[in-house]
Amino acid sequence: MTVLTCTSTRQSITLLGEPIADSGEGKVWRTNHNGYLAKIYHSPNPERVQKLAVMIAHRPKEPNSHLNHISFAWPKSVLKDAHGDCVGFLMPEIKEAKQLIDVYNPKKRKALKLDVDWRFFHTTALNIASIIEAIHISGYVVGDIKPQNILVNDRALPSIIDTDSFQVWNPKNNKVYRCLVGSEGFTPPELIDKDFSSIDQTEVHDRFRLAVIIYQLLFGGQTPFAGKWTVTGETPETNELIRQGLWLYTPNRLMQPVERTIPLEIIHPEVQRCFLRCFNDGYKNSNLRPTAGDWVKALRLAVNELTICGKVDSHYYSQTYGKCYWCDRSAKLSIDIFPGFARPKQQSAFPVSTLQPKAFATDNIIENIPIGGQIHTLQGHSNYVNSIAFSPNGKMLASGSRDSTIKLWDVTTGGQIRTLQGHSDSVNSVAYSPDGKILASGSYDKTIKLWDIGTGREIYTLQGHSSWVFSIAYSPDGKILASGSTGTTIKFWDVTTGGQIRTLQGHSGFVLSIAFSPDGKILASGSYDKTIKLWNVGTGREIYTFKGHSDCVCSIAFSPDGKILASGSYDETIKLWDVTTRGQICTMQGHSDSAISVVFSPDGKTLVSGDCGDIKLWNVCTAREIYTFKGHSDAVCSIAFSPDGKIFASGSYDKTINIWQLISSSSNTATLSPIKPTQSNVSQPADSTPNTQPVITQPPTTSITTSNSPFLLWVKLVVGIGLFACLVGGWSAMLAWLGFVLLLFCISLAEGK
Repeated sequence: MTVLTCTSTRQSITLLGEPIADSGEGKVWRTNHNGYLAKIYHSPNPERVQKLAVMIAHRPKEPNSHLNHISFAWPKSVLKDAHGDCVGFLMPEIKEAKQLIDVYNPKKRKALKLDVDWRFFHTTALNIASIIEAIHISGYVVGDIKPQNILVNDRALPSIIDTDSFQVWNPKNNKVYRCLVGSEGFTPPELIDKDFSSIDQTEVHDRFRLAVIIYQLLFGGQTPFAGKWTVTGETPETNELIRQGLWLYTPNRLMQPVERTIPLEIIHPEVQRCFLRCFNDGYKNSNLRPTAGDWVKALRLAVNELTICGKVDSHYYSQTYGKCYWCDRSAKLSIDIFPGFARPKQQSAFPVSTLQPKAFATDNIIENIPIGGQIHTLQGHSNYVNSIAFSPNGKMLASGSRDSTIKLWDVTTGGQIRTLQGHSDSVNSVAYSPDGKILASGSYDKTIKLWDIGTGREIYTLQGHSSWVFSIAYSPDGKILASGSTGTTIKFWDVTTGGQIRTLQGHSGFVLSIAFSPDGKILASGSYDKTIKLWNVGTGREIYTFKGHSDCVCSIAFSPDGKILASGSYDETIKLWDVTTRGQICTMQGHSDSAISVVFSPDGKTLVSGDCGDIKLWNVCTAREIYTFKGHSDAVCSIAFSPDGKIFASGSYDKTINIWQLISSSSNTATLSPIKPTQSNVSQPADSTPNTQPVITQPPTTSITTSNSPFLLWVKLVVGIGLFACLVGGWSAMLAWLGFVLLLFCISLAEGK
């Protein structure tokens, strides 16, 4: 048993069992420290030791810390033996992942029973590109990019191993520790047959290697350098083809696709252009090869354009191609590299996938591309920031605070415009009128105030609540202001006159959140009584009550099209509800504390939620978590999107407001199968309309349901002929007719089975 010392912690590291990997440089061992492996060099030398020291001191930023994922097995600490000599290093272990080649190669994938689809490979390619982009930004060159050095898990999140082979640059003395290895089929033409130990590589060389990896992922493990050689003589070796700039789509067409070649035209046009730039334009001028960032942009578009096949549940194809290539290929070659199950001819509104076991399920795939960053932190309030709202033109942000004030901020500069004072207690909710001229505020002082945005002056005060006003909302036409209070009531106010229109009663606990539907016909309310109620704005009557949360509902929001209602609760979950069918669509879990605030992006594809410190982005189509923003030190109690969806703001109990920029508010949406509805728990008041559109939880079986079906028409015809025969032919004809009818009955029973 070998015992080493970790230089960073001075702890003893014991090598366990036998080596789990053996390369030309060294062996990899499990250790007594769970989650960490040790790489022990065959021949340690001063150059390796110096390189490790630079890598440990200058670790690239982990792009997936928000997903608790390890993107690269980076050296953590040098390991020394009993003599004090460096013998290797400690690194994180990548668990529950497969080598990339085992996943994209159809034969290996089938042998390992890995169930993945084309969408999975698109997302994996996108994520690899984003990780390599992060590595390049930190000044490193990967050098030996090959499928054996990339692992991927069932979330399509890759991890790069063998990182000590990277080319490393020491920023202190500009010394370069070169990458000494390369792999056939991945080496760019300008480096073939070159001595790597004498060449300082650049990220331009990595661009070629990355393109080959992405090609293999998207084309079923096929290489861009394999096809039918159209010239006399033997097909040149792969490296020779690369040296001459020859691949399947070289303009001179010396190599052509064969029958089994998956054609370039099936992928998104932007991805096609990236391949052509790399292997055609980049052959003449290597700087024209797409960067890792270019691939991220192209693949992001490609992922968003994928659509699921209507015939086979595991087939995805690009909408730009227009049809399912995999179905056509399977019919032509009797080969399906993405075998699945035929969809029933009739489908529910929410397709339900088969219940077959999946060894490497793709339900959890996540894009790890950077979403955006923090632009401003607005400071000025002396107590909790309870509520924030963007003006309709997106230029101004209003914030209400427990310090009893409202502040108006310039979104572009982050500067404070003015402070509105008038409330005698905490301001819990603020809302702009649709024309942006008036701001309404609700307070613990039991009042609602309307303010002139242009002058900052109070217009008038609405009084009528007997307890704290917790939430306010303008109707889309700006004529009605709704307010919810801790007195369990909701009030409608006439904005023009300031008069009270009506009071809605039905909740048994505080009304914590209210929201109008986009068409203004429905008001939703979330309550301390754990329910959500829908109200008819015109009549004031309660329409439905949604039940499902196990704790109070503190935030609700309508999707822009009004079809979905989101609710955040102290039970740490977010639920999506179908407003039309009154069914619960799904439950989104991921918060470790109360989901205090929820809001939809303007395009309806993304949901943002805040808890006691973190902000999460969710894909509405898949109900999967996309990203986690960290920046607040206390509860995030209010979130608001700018009208254009490019930025959003968050208000917190830490007394600050953060403004965040999104690279693309929809870049991570619609990459998975639609979410599946679950059985709802809906109670309806006596005067509500019966639910005539139940949520379908499984594909409907084929049945005869209408009097005009072909089968029934045929039966009617037979009966008519039989009756006529009986009248004409007597008893013998009647017995023959009855026998014929019995035969038809038996046939129908057999078909029913």
